[in-house]
Amino acid sequence: MDATQFGESKFVSAELVKASPSKKAVIVADPKPEETDYGLKLTVQVEIDGKAKTYRPNQDSVKNIISALGAETKGWIGKTLIFNVLSVMGKDSVLAVVDREVKK
Repeated sequence: MDATQFGESKFVSAELVKASPSKKAVIVADPKPEETDYGLKLTVQVEIDGKAKTYRPNQDSVKNIISALGAETKGWIGKTLIFNVLSVMGKDSVLAVVDREVKK
């Protein structure tokens, strides 16, 4: 058995995106709000390179997604996000945009 999966985070991270050959993820369920240590955050279940992951988009990513797909999250299911890694104040951050080929 390959135990690699047990050493990976369940979340989309900058490291995951950097290592991803496609940098693309499909939204597989209706995004939900979730209470975290940092307040209420949007939680999006995605599949990236065949792996199920949880994505918590930052405000800029949420604005990008809403701009492309609308504010009703049920309409996001099945849509493809393209991830980019940006350095923000010296820390890597994941930014998502909607794949232009699958916009509403």
